[in-house]
Amino acid sequence: MVDVTNGIKDLSVEELSKGYTESNEDDGYTCIFCGKVFEKGVIYESLGKLVTAERAAKEHVELEHGGSFKTLIELDKKITGLSSAQKNILEASYYELETKQISENMGISPVTVRAHKFKIQKMKREAKILLALMDQIENDEKIAVKMEEKIKKANDNEIENMPSQDLVINTLHPFFTAYRLK
Repeated sequence: MVDVTNGIKDLSVEELSKGYTESNEDDGYTCIFCGKVFEKGVIYESLGKLVTAERAAKEHVELEHGGSFKTLIELDKKITGLSSAQKNILEASYYELETKQISENMGISPVTVRAHKFKIQKMKREAKILLALMDQIENDEKIAVKMEEKIKKANDNEIENMPSQDLVINTLHPFFTAYRLK
């Protein structure tokens, strides 16, 4: 079982959204909320039908945990970073309630609901960029750094071989100091 509260860093967004992981090691699907395993190649009975392991895992998450959304939205603020108002807005959006209905249910103005929705969309954009940056830190081979080193070496060689009368020093600020051609 993957402990969502502690093992969240090991789960992909897709796995969190589905509520189960696929394991290549034991050829099965594991519920991230309770650890129940569904072995590939085994036929399971679910909702009166015979289903594959993956389908059984999907239905298990829905039937036993109320779905991945419900379980994730109930996590503590320390884990999600979401205020109770933001959770209410997300839950209402999940159930496709209109802004007016949300404002009536929460006892706030429609303008405030829209402000919360805007903030959540902003958080989503920021989270995507953060995930992309973290992915590059964790998975890329630092291609940009290697390219910068190659460019610097090439530029240093060109500068060394260039007649000194063709070079001008930029003296605006030490940070911007660089050689450039006249």
